[in-house]
Parts: sequence; C-alpha cells; structure tokens
Amino acid sequence: MAEEDGLGKRSEDAAPDESSQVIRLPVQAAESREAGEARRDLSPENVPLESMMPGSEFTGEGKLKLDSALEDLGVGWDTPEGASTSAIPMGWLALIVVLLILLGVWGVATLNNGAGHLRSREAAADTWNERSALETVSAERWLERLEVRMDAYLRASSVEEKARYVRDRGRVLPLMKDYYLRHPLTAEKVSVIKNIRPTEVGKRPFFVVEVAVEGEEELGLLLVEDCEDGELRFDWESEVTYQPVEIASYIENKPTESMAFRAYAQLDSFYSFEFSDQSRYQSFKLTFREDEEFLFGYADRSSVEGRGLLALLEEKEEGLPVLVQLRFSQDTKSVRSVLIEKVLATSWVWSGEERHTDP
Repeated sequence: MAEEDGLGKRSEDAAPDESSQVIRLPVQAAESREAGEARRDLSPENVPLESMMPGSEFTGEGKLKLDSALEDLGVGWDTPEGASTSAIPMGWLALIVVLLILLGVWGVATLNNGAGHLRSREAAADTWNERSALETVSAERWLERLEVRMDAYLRASSVEEKARYVRDRGRVLPLMKDYYLRHPLTAEKVSVIKNIRPTEVGKRPFFVVEVAVEGEEELGLLLVEDCEDGELRFDWESEVTYQPVEIASYIENKPTESMAFRAYAQLDSFYSFEFSDQSRYQSFKLTFREDEEFLFGYADRSSVEGRGLLALLEEKEEGLPVLVQLRFSQDTKSVRSVLIEKVLATSWVWSGEERHTDP
C-alpha cells in the first residue's frame, strides 16, 4: 500500500488530472483577457471623450495632455457646462467693430499726416538744395573774382598799378612810393591758393589768403578786405609790414617826433634812465618781423595804453601784434628806450575811422 500510494503520488505529480487542466486553463486565459481589456479600457488613449469633460471622475495622464492641448488652442476650462466654446457675446462683437473702425480712422489720419509731413520735408529739402546751390555758385564766383584780382595785384610792375588793388588807396599810395624807394618792386605770379580763412578786424570782414608764388619756397600771406562797395582790396601795409623808417636807422637817429610802427609786444622788466620809475611806467619789449633789432617801450601805468596792454599781455607768452605810436625822449641817454604814446590797433591793420575814397 505504501508503494502504491507512493506510486500513485508520483503518477499524479507527473500526469495531472485531465479535467482539472480543462477547467484551469480557460479560467486563466479569460482572466488574462479581462485584465488586459480592463487595462486597455483604463488607458488614456481609450477613455471616451465624455469621461474627460468636466464632472467626470477620470484623472491621470490623459487629462493632463488634454489640458495642455486646450490651453495651446486658447480654450479655457471656465466655459459653462453645455455652452458652446465658439460663441462670442454680441457686446464683444460690437466693441471689436468699434475698435476696428477707430483703428481705420486713425490709420487714415496718420497716413494723411505722414504724407503732409513728407511733402513739407521734400519742400524744405528743395529749398535747402536751391539755397546750397546758390551759395555754391556765389562762392565760386567770389573765388574767381579773388583769383583775378590777386593775379593782377601780384603781377603789377609799377606802384601806381599795384595801388589800384589796395585798401585806403589815397592814404597808402604815398607809403607805397616811400617803401619801394627802399625795396625793389618785383612782379610775381600765383601758383595756387592754399588756404582761405575768414577773420574780422575792427568789425570789418577780412580774409587771410595763403598763396604759393612761383619761385618762392615760403607761402605768401595776403589780407583781403571784402569792402562795402563789393570790391576785394588787399591790405598792403600788413603784407609788407610797413615801417616809416628802418628800425636800425630809427635807433641810430632817435627822432623825437611820433611814428607808427608794427611790432610784437611782450611784458618786460627792464627799466632805465628816464623810465626807471617802475611805479609810474610799465615796460614792454618790442620786436619786429624779419629784423633782429628791438626796442623797450614804456607806457604810463595810469594811461589807457598802459592798462590795456598790461591786461592783454599778462597771461600771454608770445608777442602780441600791435600798431603803436612811438617817440624818443628829448636828449635821451638810452639807446633803445622809447615812450609808447598811443596804441593804434592790436593788429598790424589800420582800421581807424578815417577812410579814403578808392578811385
């Protein structure tokens, strides 16, 4: 019996009852299918759309994806249940229409204003172009006039002919005759105008012209006045640095009459002889263009000349061009000390009130 039971047990383990297999296998398969179907039914992809609407009990990944999609489309979750999400209230439609109308009116007005502004700018540009063109033509004509007169002025071979182009001809012609007795007059030819700079002397318009002259290495400097009668005239006195006498001759002869000289003035501390009183006189050193000679000029500190020159030169290191009236004292023992009687100009250009008619 023991063996039979043992055999029977082994037999049962090795070969299970056929009916029990028939029962178990279908049950397991059915349960597996039902579980699979249940899992598929519960997956977000197979959830009916109604179960995702507000009030459903579905929660999970499907709902999150739908939330995101609806937000991307601009549809809010606050739409009342059963209401259409595409419906727009009539009030909003009316407001939109009004806004569109206003936008259209504003656009038309802006375009009109823009067109008007554009026309104004075009008109202003045309006016500016016309003015610029006129100014350009005027400048070109002025330059042509300058070139013609400058060429005739420098080419002149006689004093009278040259004097036709100078300012204050009546006053200057005798000075020119005196100067060219001491210096030969040579005709020159303009090579090119290098530069033109506007300036003002005695409230009168002038131009400094730098010109290259044939045969000369250094540029020539000409001062031209744009006169009231429309003519261009040259300041001959500043061009040649006219002096009534040679400085060396002036120092040697020591004339006591007043003479006007063109010099560079600087403050100085030299006091001697009749000008030793520093409390009364202010000392100035006077140097001259292209000349090694110099003078010591003294001005009364209480005079307009003394105060004016002192104010101009206090902070100036270089010499100031001045046109000054000088004279030696009677029976002076000094070699170079002179009295500054008057400051005629703080430049080498005579710009006094006296004017002479230029023929």
